[in-house]
Amino acid sequence: MKILKHSLAKHAKSRVDFSTIVGLLILGVVLISALWAMTRELEKPLLDLHAFRQTQTAISAYYMAEDAGCFFDYITPVLGKPWSIPMELPFYQWIVARWHNLSGIGLDQSGKAISIALWFACIWPVWRLLGSLGQTIGQRCLALLILYSSPLYLYWGRSFTIESTGLFLSLGMVACVYNGYAKRSWHWLLAGLTFGVVAALCKVTTWAISVWVAELLILFLVGRLPKRSDLTWLGTASVALILPIIPAKLWLAYGDTLKAQNIFAKELILSTSANQRSWNFGTLKQKLDPATWQRIGQHIADQLLVPNAWAGGLIAGLILIVGAACAPRRIPVIAIFLAGFAAGPLVFTNLYFVHNYYWFANSIWLLLAIGTALGGIEERLPGRWPQLAPHAVALVIAGCGLFAWKTRFLPILEKLPSMEQLAEAWTKPIQRIVPSGQTLVIIGQDWNPTALYYAGRRGIMLPIKSADPFNDLQKSVALLEPVEAVGAVCIGQNLLIKENEEGFNHLFNKWNVSPKGEQTPFGVLFNKKENP
Repeated sequence: MKILKHSLAKHAKSRVDFSTIVGLLILGVVLISALWAMTRELEKPLLDLHAFRQTQTAISAYYMAEDAGCFFDYITPVLGKPWSIPMELPFYQWIVARWHNLSGIGLDQSGKAISIALWFACIWPVWRLLGSLGQTIGQRCLALLILYSSPLYLYWGRSFTIESTGLFLSLGMVACVYNGYAKRSWHWLLAGLTFGVVAALCKVTTWAISVWVAELLILFLVGRLPKRSDLTWLGTASVALILPIIPAKLWLAYGDTLKAQNIFAKELILSTSANQRSWNFGTLKQKLDPATWQRIGQHIADQLLVPNAWAGGLIAGLILIVGAACAPRRIPVIAIFLAGFAAGPLVFTNLYFVHNYYWFANSIWLLLAIGTALGGIEERLPGRWPQLAPHAVALVIAGCGLFAWKTRFLPILEKLPSMEQLAEAWTKPIQRIVPSGQTLVIIGQDWNPTALYYAGRRGIMLPIKSADPFNDLQKSVALLEPVEAVGAVCIGQNLLIKENEEGFNHLFNKWNVSPKGEQTPFGVLFNKKENP
């Protein structure tokens, strides 16, 4: 009997080892493929999807690279003076600026490279968290296969944004706090608190979703009515998760004191303004509007579901249902991950409605739920070869994900102009017309700083929705020092010129700007009269 048990145990171990080896090999291939995909067209400028957000981040890194002492009061010179209108803590921008200074690699490429590196660094907290939840190495490979072949992460993981940074820090918080509670370890909880503080300062919306997931996971771990000592650890873990809100609030208050001094920033991005609250969370009317959820569904279909919306939705649904049926003990974890995915659009409805890059923060939980369900299916399959079926399914999904990236997103990157073409069309004309140190006024392009970033110029981007745009613009220009005087005016829409011709003529005359403009790729440009 003992010999039989020993033989069965040895056979089971060999099955696990075989599955693990196969999983690691497939994961290695997918990770190499993902790295190859994410490094395509790195030399192209930041003119792809949501170029305004990428160049807004990049322009802050640009000035941090020029001034190594700039950090807390970093500048984003797009809304006039004061140039400093801090939003997130510039943790990512600082790393990019320093890497750019040290390596000599172009700023655009540096920003993309740091994003890619931090996205791949997310493997560590995901691996740690799934391991703490009882998943084997092979099962963790299944989840990472699904995750690192997702077209959403293949595209946005290489963008010049803070998304990879915020997600890495937030995942580090979840993994460390959960591990700290499970092991009753102060060291892990302290590490989780540290991750959480930086995450909340860097990207508070990503942090908030991750806190929700972590709290649900810890409550699931409690299982039944805990003992008194367990309540102490539960409270400590919860404090480690929630405490970062204090430094986040302090940072927000500090940023508001600077933004309140800016005529346009106090209307647009002051955290206490009604405009900012509705922008972040949306309105009740928006949340109840079917059109809102139709567009949100389109974001999901375009970025997450492979090979297409219908097949992808069906495959994901079947995997979740079959995985839950095969391993009922995994149902709470799957449900918690799905709750983390749903929390993003339910809470920050307008952000997820407008920006497709915001899905970077929450989609990981949907993909981990699918991977966890595949692991549940693997548990019920007998024998060495049947256990490879989930790996085959994951490999097919990974192939579809890479193909979706190639057909949906790679063409966007391939169509971008080269840096040389951009310099001829945008950079050189602005630099020739607007001397270094002077200000470019841009009207009708919201506050997209692409032209300012690539020309290395500061600007005032007039939001047309301002209550009294021309009066506010004059007040903003009046704050400029003589060396910062208006060097030119760019108007992005011809219709705006016709509708406000009298107002523009008055301003042009006051600023000594010629009323005759020339059409450029970035709008109609009006030069100073004394300039050739």
